[in-house]
Formats: sequence, C-alpha cells, structure tokens
Amino acid sequence: MTDGSRAGGAADEAAFDVGTYCRQVEDYLTRVNGGHLVRIVGPGFEIVRGWAEEGIPLSVVRRGIDFKAERHRAGQAKRPLRIEFCEADVRRVYDGWRRAVGLGGRAAVPSGTEAASTAEEPRRPSLSRHLDRVADRLTRTAGRLDVPASVRETVAALLAEVTGLRDAAKKARGEAREAIAAQLGPLDARLMSGARAAMPADLRASLERDAARDLIAYRDRLPADRWDQAISATVDRLLRDHWGLPAIE
Repeated sequence: MTDGSRAGGAADEAAFDVGTYCRQVEDYLTRVNGGHLVRIVGPGFEIVRGWAEEGIPLSVVRRGIDFKAERHRAGQAKRPLRIEFCEADVRRVYDGWRRAVGLGGRAAVPSGTEAASTAEEPRRPSLSRHLDRVADRLTRTAGRLDVPASVRETVAALLAEVTGLRDAAKKARGEAREAIAAQLGPLDARLMSGARAAMPADLRASLERDAARDLIAYRDRLPADRWDQAISATVDRLLRDHWGLPAIE
C-alpha cells in the first residue's frame, strides 16, 4: 500500500460523521432483519455514536451484527434484532481486529455510556452449532458461479473437513473439544490464502479503496506499516463478505 492510498479528499472526511455512520449501520441492520426497519434511537444511538467516535470500522460493526444475528435466528426469535443487543459482539470483533492490526489488547467500553449498561455478554458458543453455520455458508459459496473456480475447489475441500469436525464436536467435551477447536485456525488460514490468491486485481483495488474509507478515523493515528496492516486485515474482512466466506475459526 503506498502513501497515495492514505490521501483522502474532503468528501471522504466529511462522510465520516455520526449521522452518516449511524445511517449506514441502520441500513445494514435493516438488511439483516429481512427489510424490517428498526430505528437506531435513544440508547441504541448512544451505542452507535460511541462506536463512531472510537473509529470502529463499519466492516467490524457489520461482522459483529452478523454474529449476533446468526444466534438471534438460531434461537427462533420472533422480533427483529435491535442494535443494543449487538454491542458485545461488535466489541469482540473489534478486539480481534485491533490485535490483527497490532493495536494491542481489548478496547474498553466507554464509561458513563449506555454501551456499558446494555451490552449483552456473549455466551461461549456451541462448537457444533458454529460448525453447522460454517458448513452452511461454505455450501452456499461452493454453488456461487461468481466465485473463482479455485476458491470453490478450496471451499469444497474445507467443507468435507468441517463436516467431519462438526460430527465429532457434537459429543466432544473438555480436551477433545479444545483439540477440535484448535484445528479451525489452520482451516481458516487455508481458506483466506486461497481467496487472496484468486482475487482479481480490479477487485483488490476496489476493496482497498473501500478499506481506506472504512479506516478514515485511523489515517492519522497509524504509522505507515500499521496502516498497511490495517488495510490488509480490512480487505480480508471485505473479501469474506464479497464472496460469502465464513470465519471458520
């Protein structure tokens, strides 16, 4: 990534305001809720404003919403998902993103905000259910003709392995469960390695532009090497979304 990618126009800077950020989060939450509009107001707005002021990338927020939405649907909830219940998942994804780009450990929830009082602490996820969701997404991606053939081949191979691990995870406890969980990181690395290798140059350029816009708040906070690392991590996240690739780990 060159210094040129760090240069942003006034329009980009103007676009990163709380109102625009909140509308983008609201639009995404509407899509997740199948078109049902849930306004982000009151405590929900205070949470999202906190995310914006901290500079939490929108791709991180979307991933956190996705994680919560998967559990929300699995629980057969009848009401649309509200943004207040996504706080803990967004924070968890944000912590992982910070580690990926070398920003250190956990980011604290701002004190004195609704975020501190309304966040729902995520339970330890069921490994077999997680692998069910991974297998479902891999199956869907394997059938997408807009995904390069080499990626679909990688996905098909991983699907067979994930299915085997899922079956084993249903009865695994203790050390046996941890042994299965330890295999997920290398599988995810294989998935993303294959995806990056197959990414066309025009798609890479487009995702890098999107990543730079997503990271506006960090443009002046990060040295060049950390900025490149942040762009790379965000491009990976956007690539997952573009081709429907799950987070296996």
